[in-house]
Amino acid sequence: MDLNAVHPYVKTPQNSEYPLQLAPRNWSEPTSNQMSRLSNWNTDSSYPLNSQSNMMGQTQYRPVDKNQLARKNAWEDSTMGKPNEINKPTNANSTLTCQKLLAKVTSSKMLFLMTGFIVCGIPLAVFVTLWANSRSTSTTTASSTVSVTAATVSVSLPIQCYTYSTFTEVYRNYQNGYGCCWSPYDTSPSLTPGWYRFTGSAGSSILTTPVLTTNTCGTSYPGYFNGTLPSTVGASVTGTACFFTGTPCGYSLAPITAVNCSGYYIFYLLPVVNSNYRYCSTT
Repeated sequence: MDLNAVHPYVKTPQNSEYPLQLAPRNWSEPTSNQMSRLSNWNTDSSYPLNSQSNMMGQTQYRPVDKNQLARKNAWEDSTMGKPNEINKPTNANSTLTCQKLLAKVTSSKMLFLMTGFIVCGIPLAVFVTLWANSRSTSTTTASSTVSVTAATVSVSLPIQCYTYSTFTEVYRNYQNGYGCCWSPYDTSPSLTPGWYRFTGSAGSSILTTPVLTTNTCGTSYPGYFNGTLPSTVGASVTGTACFFTGTPCGYSLAPITAVNCSGYYIFYLLPVVNSNYRYCSTT
């Protein structure tokens, strides 16, 4: 066979273990074989998916799978990769743009708004200030009330602070300088054992400083409380009453008790055994 008569499509030799098959230039394949090959091409899944080799060793590609085409079309129709609708620029002709809103706010309108704010804000500020002050005053008053109540409750005065007898004689007061001799004296039955309070012209308390002279406090032998008065409300102390008879504490009586009744004192006194003896008082 003349090699020049070979079809130009197969002039290039291919590597194969089979001898080269040459087709004449005027060779044509029957139509039935062509249809059969096309049918096998489209339906035979035994061929590789991406490429096939023809009988001459050349690579041929199968048509694209329909599922791939469907996925491709779906991808193209989707919004992936397209500009985000949310990030689109605002239409310059929109009536809600910031520039247009600012353009509509004139100086007169701004002045009106500021005036309204001031007129409404001042009464509100005054009201809030007054309310805060009233709350503070109420809290302070409540705290003071609680403190006073607590102090009153915590101090319990003894019953003798409300049941006592009184001394009001002016000559009994050591500061008035009365000499001897004013009766009645502090003997029984003029004075009985019990609680007494010095008040009025007699002063406010029993004398607590030693007396070193006779003929004072309206008597010959004046007496005083040899002790210290209690400084705490409701407290009491017990001591001795001393009378000056020419010698310091020449005559004494005990026990003598003093009680702090929140503003005044009361004393538990005993009657003297002889006349011309008297308890001195002071202011």
